[in-house]
Amino acid sequence: MRPMFILAFLPVVLFALEPVNLIKDAGFEKDSEVWLERSEIHGPGGFDSTVYNRHDPDSVYIGNYCGSIDGRKRPAQNLPFNYGIEGQFYQVLPYSKKLKDLDSLGFFHMTLFRNEGSKYSAWDYGTSLYFTKPSDGVLIEVVYDWGAPDLTPTPDNPSYKHFPDTIANEGTWYDLKRDLKADLIGLKKLSEDIELDTFLLFGASWLISGAWRGQKAFFDGVRLTGYADYDVGVKEILSGDSIQPSMIYIPEARIKNFGRENAPEFYVIAEVWEEETRIYYDSLPWSLDSDTEDIVSFKELILEPPLVPQYTLTIRTVMEPDECDEDDEVSRTLFYSAIAEKPVVNDFNLEVKGFCSDGVLRVSYSLPFGESGTLTLYDATGRRIERMTVRESGEKSFSASLPSGVYFVRLESADLTITRKAVLLR
Repeated sequence: MRPMFILAFLPVVLFALEPVNLIKDAGFEKDSEVWLERSEIHGPGGFDSTVYNRHDPDSVYIGNYCGSIDGRKRPAQNLPFNYGIEGQFYQVLPYSKKLKDLDSLGFFHMTLFRNEGSKYSAWDYGTSLYFTKPSDGVLIEVVYDWGAPDLTPTPDNPSYKHFPDTIANEGTWYDLKRDLKADLIGLKKLSEDIELDTFLLFGASWLISGAWRGQKAFFDGVRLTGYADYDVGVKEILSGDSIQPSMIYIPEARIKNFGRENAPEFYVIAEVWEEETRIYYDSLPWSLDSDTEDIVSFKELILEPPLVPQYTLTIRTVMEPDECDEDDEVSRTLFYSAIAEKPVVNDFNLEVKGFCSDGVLRVSYSLPFGESGTLTLYDATGRRIERMTVRESGEKSFSASLPSGVYFVRLESADLTITRKAVLLR
């Protein structure tokens, strides 16, 4: 049972498992080998002129790159009757996902026809999801696609479920958004226990009545959301974005285990870059129970003149296996100011934020600029459980996993003391 936190009479908000994107390098920004490519040839001869680009800068919807499959070039002059090629980008999921654990499918897509302005010079493109029935191993293919106006859609059968649409105008980005449970359980009456193994994007080109018909299909921002078993990531950077000469800067971030399984061993890494040069590095081993968060504080960074106008702080998690790469890294620009101005903050404050699922207490605090103090955790009898040194302002988590009971947290500086009460019920 999850612990319940009570501060005075305020209700507690417990963490909820969040769906994540199960597709890696979803925007094709990394030119990553997680996107595999293959050509499925229909007909004898093995002719193939498909051009794959998993880092295409020419036509982009998000970021600097997208993925493209170009099947417009005829592979040979003398082709067998009804010859065709389906070019594919695909990913095999490291862990099969039951349909009931999937949420939504979405991506941006665009096409250019073989003959400019003519939909009848194109053929077909889209996405396929391959599921397996655990009971007998039967494969079920689910297809969302956009075909030429004269392409007859393939009808549904027990192992093939089709969501066809007509190819739209060329040169325009469109947004696919589908609720997988509504589509596959509600409309297609598939079992919620079928398991997704493989996801692919395709562009199909075909010889029709002697004419080669194809298109260049672009894909960007691919999303297949669902619940991960193994996924840790960075939720946000908590440390500020301002640095001054000789100032002590402590990188700090909130991290989370988004998965349903415990993460007993992974690393959290902080780096500061001056353009292409790394000037700071710290790596901390960490562990998190399933569906929990924590605050990570790294070693001190002190920058001495001469300083450049800005730096880049990057905090990332490294774990194997990790089913989602979208939450692995967060960056922040650090701005240098030659004048160290005292920021306007609450001079002295302490707030109890809540308990994690394993009974670890989280607090936020603030001290006058440049000052340090101590945070101490006591039980109801006055026994000291844990103490730590803190500086200026931030959030901290005590390391002790606590049983049910009444606890007190005290923040002390040279001149001031403040105490807060927290109650943990399991």
